[in-house]
Amino acid sequence: MSGAREGGNVASMTRGDALTDADAQYLADIWMDCQSCLSPGTELLEVLREPTDEGVKLVARYRLGMHDRESAANGATMLAAHSALRARIIIDRIRFGFSDLIEGR
Repeated sequence: MSGAREGGNVASMTRGDALTDADAQYLADIWMDCQSCLSPGTELLEVLREPTDEGVKLVARYRLGMHDRESAANGATMLAAHSALRARIIIDRIRFGFSDLIEGR
Protein backbone atom coordinates (compact mmCIF):
# COMPACT_ATOMS: atom_id res chain seq x y z
CA MET A 1 0.00 0.00 0.00
CA SER A 2 2.93 2.35 0.08
CA GLY A 3 5.20 3.66 -2.62
CA ALA A 4 7.01 6.72 -3.74
CA ARG A 5 5.76 8.79 -6.63
CA GLU A 6 8.85 8.03 -8.70
CA GLY A 7 8.69 4.41 -9.79
CA GLY A 8 5.85 3.60 -7.38
CA ASN A 9 2.39 2.45 -8.26
CA VAL A 10 0.10 5.37 -7.51
CA ALA A 11 -2.92 3.10 -7.24
CA SER A 12 -1.16 1.20 -4.46
CA MET A 13 -1.59 4.26 -2.27
CA THR A 14 -5.30 3.53 -1.81
CA ARG A 15 -7.27 0.76 -0.20
CA GLY A 16 -8.86 -1.45 -2.79
CA ASP A 17 -11.15 1.04 -4.50
CA ALA A 18 -10.68 1.67 -8.22
CA LEU A 19 -9.17 5.01 -9.18
CA THR A 20 -9.84 7.04 -12.26
CA ASP A 21 -6.74 8.33 -14.02
CA ALA A 22 -7.53 11.82 -12.72
CA ASP A 23 -7.88 10.57 -9.12
CA ALA A 24 -4.64 8.59 -9.41
CA GLN A 25 -2.81 11.69 -10.67
CA TYR A 26 -4.30 13.85 -7.94
CA LEU A 27 -3.35 11.28 -5.31
CA ALA A 28 0.22 11.37 -6.66
CA ASP A 29 0.12 15.17 -6.36
CA ILE A 30 -1.13 14.82 -2.77
CA TRP A 31 1.81 12.47 -2.08
CA MET A 32 4.29 15.09 -3.32
CA ASP A 33 2.50 17.85 -1.41
CA CYS A 34 2.56 15.83 1.83
CA GLN A 35 6.29 15.28 1.38
CA SER A 36 6.79 19.03 1.06
CA CYS A 37 4.88 19.60 4.34
CA LEU A 38 7.12 17.22 6.26
CA SER A 39 10.43 18.28 7.74
CA PRO A 40 13.75 17.17 6.24
CA GLY A 41 14.61 13.66 7.34
CA THR A 42 10.97 12.64 7.66
CA GLU A 43 10.04 9.71 5.45
CA LEU A 44 6.56 9.57 3.94
CA LEU A 45 5.51 5.92 4.15
CA GLU A 46 2.07 5.94 2.56
CA VAL A 47 -0.92 8.02 1.60
CA LEU A 48 -4.31 6.34 1.77
CA ARG A 49 -7.67 7.39 0.43
CA GLU A 50 -10.59 5.88 2.31
CA PRO A 51 -14.19 6.51 1.31
CA THR A 52 -16.50 7.62 4.12
CA ASP A 53 -20.22 8.27 4.36
CA GLU A 54 -19.49 12.01 4.25
CA GLY A 55 -16.95 11.93 1.41
CA VAL A 56 -13.31 10.90 1.69
CA LYS A 57 -10.64 10.47 4.35
CA LEU A 58 -6.98 10.96 3.51
CA VAL A 59 -4.35 9.42 5.77
CA ALA A 60 -0.63 10.17 5.58
CA ARG A 61 1.70 7.83 7.45
CA TYR A 62 5.28 8.91 7.95
CA ARG A 63 8.37 8.21 10.01
CA LEU A 64 9.44 11.15 12.16
CA GLY A 65 12.64 10.35 14.02
CA MET A 66 12.32 6.86 15.38
CA HIS A 67 8.52 6.91 15.48
CA ASP A 68 5.90 6.11 12.87
CA ARG A 69 3.23 8.80 12.88
CA GLU A 70 -0.11 9.33 11.17
CA SER A 71 -2.07 12.41 10.20
CA ALA A 72 -5.60 12.15 8.82
CA ALA A 73 -8.31 14.48 7.59
CA ASN A 74 -11.81 14.20 6.16
CA GLY A 75 -13.57 16.20 3.49
CA ALA A 76 -16.63 16.12 1.29
CA THR A 77 -14.28 15.86 -1.70
CA MET A 78 -10.68 14.78 -2.21
CA LEU A 79 -9.77 18.47 -2.63
CA ALA A 80 -11.34 19.37 0.73
CA ALA A 81 -9.67 16.40 2.44
CA HIS A 82 -6.32 17.36 0.87
CA SER A 83 -6.57 20.91 2.17
CA ALA A 84 -7.48 19.66 5.65
CA LEU A 85 -4.66 17.08 5.56
CA ARG A 86 -2.05 19.77 4.82
CA ALA A 87 -3.14 21.70 7.91
CA ARG A 88 -3.31 18.53 10.02
CA ILE A 89 0.24 17.46 9.04
CA ILE A 90 1.64 20.85 10.06
CA ILE A 91 -0.20 20.82 13.41
CA ASP A 92 0.79 17.21 14.06
CA ARG A 93 4.46 17.87 13.25
CA ILE A 94 4.52 20.58 15.89
CA ARG A 95 2.62 18.42 18.39
CA PHE A 96 4.78 15.32 17.83
CA GLY A 97 8.00 17.34 17.95
CA PHE A 98 6.98 19.04 21.19
CA SER A 99 5.86 15.74 22.74
CA ASP A 100 9.17 14.09 21.84
CA LEU A 101 11.07 17.05 23.30
CA ILE A 102 9.11 16.98 26.57
CA GLU A 103 9.30 13.20 26.89
CA GLY A 104 13.05 13.35 26.29
CA ARG A 105 13.09 10.99 23.33
